[in-house]
Amino acid sequence: MNTSEYNSNSLTPESTLLYFLRKLFETAAEYAVYIPEVGDVIILSKGQLVSIVERNCADSMIKTLPQLAERNVFKPINYDEIDSPERVTALYVRNTGSFTDSLETSLNPDQPLYPEWWNAPVPFAMSSRGTLRLNDMAIKMFGSGPEQLNANELPEKDEFMVRLENNDEAILIAFKKLSPGIFTIEDCTNNLTDVDDITWWAAVGLTWIKEIENQGGKWQRLDAPPEGKKTFRACEWQGQIQGYINLEMPPRKKNVTKKKEVKQVEQKLEPETKIEPERKSDDVIGHIGPQAMALLAAGQTRDDILL
Repeated sequence: MNTSEYNSNSLTPESTLLYFLRKLFETAAEYAVYIPEVGDVIILSKGQLVSIVERNCADSMIKTLPQLAERNVFKPINYDEIDSPERVTALYVRNTGSFTDSLETSLNPDQPLYPEWWNAPVPFAMSSRGTLRLNDMAIKMFGSGPEQLNANELPEKDEFMVRLENNDEAILIAFKKLSPGIFTIEDCTNNLTDVDDITWWAAVGLTWIKEIENQGGKWQRLDAPPEGKKTFRACEWQGQIQGYINLEMPPRKKNVTKKKEVKQVEQKLEPETKIEPERKSDDVIGHIGPQAMALLAAGQTRDDILL
């Protein structure tokens, strides 16, 4: 059977087993097949799926089938047990959606089911069983480098960025989820410098905050300027206000002991001045010799005394 007869994104691994059963009857398929991202392919007959739903598993998701098999809730069918699998119709479910095809397709689960618009002039990436595949436009823009990524390690988000090292050059690729397992990808290498700059200043900010906390200070992130406080600062990036931060530091204590020590050191450094005691007149006269006394006599000179 041609897969184009039935192709739906509404049936995904997150769908319930009851919804899986309803779709199985709608397509008139004889078997239900789940292709997980990792692990063996699960094949069930229509009767098995009815039995599982009746055993209080109607609300269980399709992606839990491997766990249900491990708990012996059912036993998956072996491909070799089916006669003429190429003539048997099956409803397949994988992360990229669902489709109908012959049961023979279950032998090659790694072959992804590409949507009809896969070769549109837009760069697409598909996550399939741990492998990342690109369409022709994506390969033209990025080369085959992104296909080396492990699809199972990609973030489980609708939008994310991946940094890829390519020939000693870093490439920043933005992924945007288009449908389950399929993404549009965009080159954001020109923004790589901004990303590194943001990372640097983020690290500086965290270091600064830790230093404030170590000094006993407190900080608060605010969306608007606080009223009646002068301790806040506006956080700006490339001319745009990102928010505000309020900082409060503990009051500084006066170190009296340290001031005393400084004063004592200053006093030691001052030069010592010796003060001569005052001499009384009697003491001065007592130290004058006989010759000096003769000089003090009226009308006499030193030469007269020597004669």
